[in-house]
Amino acid sequence: MIVRITSVVAACLLTSACQTASGRAPAHLQTADEATLSRVKAVLSKAVGRAQIKLGPEDLTESSTVSVLPPPLGEHETHSTAMPTVFDLVTNGGDCYLIARESGRSYRLDGVDCEAVEG
Repeated sequence: MIVRITSVVAACLLTSACQTASGRAPAHLQTADEATLSRVKAVLSKAVGRAQIKLGPEDLTESSTVSVLPPPLGEHETHSTAMPTVFDLVTNGGDCYLIARESGRSYRLDGVDCEAVEG
């Protein structure tokens, strides 16, 4: 039992050390005005390979999670099993990035101000 607890504690410490060493921290946007959201959508458009992007309901000035909703149903479709594509908003050395949860790919948000999430 003690060995298992020690292993879990060691794993947690190693994970924390890696996150600190990378310099990445969860973040949220400083503002969600039209210009900022337009820049975010442009990056997301390239990331998901679609021209039209509709964001999920998150308030990006409060949340570090960004979701891109699936495209609307086609003319002959009645339902879809498509799920949103989820990204994590992080800051690293003053720059903002979107990290795709599924692939881990990183996308820099040029001209977008974000700040680390407190707590």
